[in-house]
Amino acid sequence: MKISLYRALLLLLSGVFVVALVPAAIGLDRRLAVELEREGREDLAMGPKLLRDRVDTRAEALRMHAKDLASTPGLAESLRRDDPVAARSVVQAAADSLMEEAILLNASGLPLFGPAVPEQVWTAVRRGESPIWFPSKDRVLQATLAPILEDDRWVGAVGVAVAYDDQAAATLGALTRSRVVVLDEDWNAIAASSEDAGVPSAPIDSLAAWRGDEIVHSIDLADAGRAWVVVSALGDGATVLFSRGAAEATAVLPALRRGALLAGAVALVLALVVSALGASLIARPVRSLANAAERLEHTDFEAPVRSSVIREVDRLSSAFRRMQRSLASRMEELRATNKELRDREHRLKVLQSEMIQQDRLVASGKVVAELAHEIRNPVANVRNCLEVIRRQTDDDAETREFVDLAIEELLRMHGLAEQLLDLNRPMDPSARQCKPEAVVAQVVDLVSASTEEPAVTVQVEGTAPAAAIGPDALKQVLLNVVRNAQEAMSRGGRIGVELSSSDSVVGLEISDEGPGIDPDVLANVFDPFFTTKRSVRGVGLGLFVADGILSRHGGRITARNRTDRSGAVFRIEIPAVEERPAGSPGAVDSGRRATEQDEHA
Repeated sequence: MKISLYRALLLLLSGVFVVALVPAAIGLDRRLAVELEREGREDLAMGPKLLRDRVDTRAEALRMHAKDLASTPGLAESLRRDDPVAARSVVQAAADSLMEEAILLNASGLPLFGPAVPEQVWTAVRRGESPIWFPSKDRVLQATLAPILEDDRWVGAVGVAVAYDDQAAATLGALTRSRVVVLDEDWNAIAASSEDAGVPSAPIDSLAAWRGDEIVHSIDLADAGRAWVVVSALGDGATVLFSRGAAEATAVLPALRRGALLAGAVALVLALVVSALGASLIARPVRSLANAAERLEHTDFEAPVRSSVIREVDRLSSAFRRMQRSLASRMEELRATNKELRDREHRLKVLQSEMIQQDRLVASGKVVAELAHEIRNPVANVRNCLEVIRRQTDDDAETREFVDLAIEELLRMHGLAEQLLDLNRPMDPSARQCKPEAVVAQVVDLVSASTEEPAVTVQVEGTAPAAAIGPDALKQVLLNVVRNAQEAMSRGGRIGVELSSSDSVVGLEISDEGPGIDPDVLANVFDPFFTTKRSVRGVGLGLFVADGILSRHGGRITARNRTDRSGAVFRIEIPAVEERPAGSPGAVDSGRRATEQDEHA
């Protein structure tokens, strides 16, 4: 006969539960009784330790309060003047706020109020100490004294005391779950006790032999059965009794038995229910794991994974979820790394291009500067010679014509040398900034006044803050770029100049409506002697000079073709002048220099 796994689990769990329940219940009952008695004795044994802790804690507080009372204003002066009434008034007022009893002695050790002070305590106070002692006549106290000094001179002592009363005994009883009795030093009077305190039918004298041993003793009482007692000393004279009946420790046992029976019945029912649900509780998380594993194959890391009450299955589910998160995190890191690598590669290419251009500018600048310097002097000498020949050939028109042509060509060579020298010619060191709008306006006026090229209009848009470049340098750069744009539009058109600023950079974009720049030569437009002009006058130094000027001022120039229509766009970027508060040093001088430069421009 075959049965299902469901029924087999039900029969097995029910049989195991019933077979194990009876002996387990008996053993548990006995163990509870033993443990309850042991716990009761251990709680009672903690009484002396708790008492010592409270004594030490109170001692620190009493010493601190006594020192505070000793420094009360007016107290030392009252004792020095031998005015006990005033001294008692000062101390009493301060002690009332502490809710403690005050002790006051004059310089000779005479108590003004409070309990008597033993000689050894008085001697220790005179040495500057704050001893703790326990007066136990009529009632049990914990007291201390602190010296009162005036200009380092002894004038008396003051202290505080706390009584071990019924409230203190009740607190100790609550902490140790026992009855607490405080006896005076004569061992025959109860100074304080907790609620329902005392050891019934047990004479106190019979416990004197155990005074201070702090061991849990068992005694038999006629009216209360077996009880446990611990005797602890409090100071030199007082004694504290901790007692508890054995029946009290096991009083909860009948209720525990009833609760155990009820719990057993409920557990049996729950075991049957849990057995029925166990199979489904195991199967559902496993199905969830299988589905998530299939989706993981297609890089889907968001598939839900069910938790389980079965520890091993839940550990597997937790490990699978961690694997999902780890894989998702690794994939995201991989994407971010790839993107960062692409960005770095792009930045590296840009930096390499800029470094190559800078090296080219430096090398070319040195060569052309030296070449221009060496060319200009011979050209000037040849021109001077031709001028002499021209003056001596007034009658020969043909010779004069050839001499004029030679002089004109020499002037062109001189102009070329001047352009080459512009590459490394130092700028005015006092011209450090300018207003781009003013310089652009001047360039527009110059271009508009030109009549050599077809009609070209210049449209200016936007505004920009002050730029960190001199007005003459910026004007030379703009003239080179705008002239190129003007010459590129053989049929006329519009040149756009747009000013902008962002991230401490002043931007100027010059766009034209010409044919644009061939993509094959776009990267070479800033090379020296590179030109696309067919006219003889184009020597290919204008953009090269502009690039060099901007580089020396921390700026840059780039070129691209327009995307909306035909034409080229040159973008100039220059660092903006750092703004300073109106009242800061140098703000007035900077403004004055900027104004002077604009007027000069």
